[in-house]
Amino acid sequence: MGARGTWLVVGVVATVVAAVVSLGEVGGSSARLSDSASTSDGPVVVTSGSASLTLDALALPADPLYPGLTLRGPVTATNTGTVGLSLGVAAATVTSVHADTAPVPALLLGLGTANSSTDCRAGRAASVWSGTATDRPAAASAPTSVVLAAGESRTLCVSVAMGDDGRSASQGLGDLALTLRLTGTQV
Repeated sequence: MGARGTWLVVGVVATVVAAVVSLGEVGGSSARLSDSASTSDGPVVVTSGSASLTLDALALPADPLYPGLTLRGPVTATNTGTVGLSLGVAAATVTSVHADTAPVPALLLGLGTANSSTDCRAGRAASVWSGTATDRPAAASAPTSVVLAAGESRTLCVSVAMGDDGRSASQGLGDLALTLRLTGTQV
């Protein structure tokens, strides 16, 4: 191969290298960085926070529920973890001991924040979520606007209402069991 063939090969290789370098730069900038550090002083430990949410027992009034009535009960939510938590509603269910013989009415469920248990019972709670047991929240939970800092407690207010058009089939259901499952997601 002569000098002309050698220059041709060198020219083709240089063109391919230039094309690869320029294609690597398309769509943004890039950099190659490298660094190292010694851990001769001992092992390096990386820790993360913990997420933990506790809820007091919910105590709804034992009054009979009828069309147009809303029952409210307070529950205290406490972030016992070390990171902030954003609360969400993951599930809502209503069951009856007589559910096999009569349908459970579509009850409107709500979750709010209140300054105190008294404010909750008096209906002075800021609503952050509402739905029914038949409205399934998203699997990851329906988000609310409630954020608890690490160690913070807040009074939540759960409400249960039967619409004005409550069905006569709702009579005689006996005690209803309400489950409202809350989640806490690290913020």
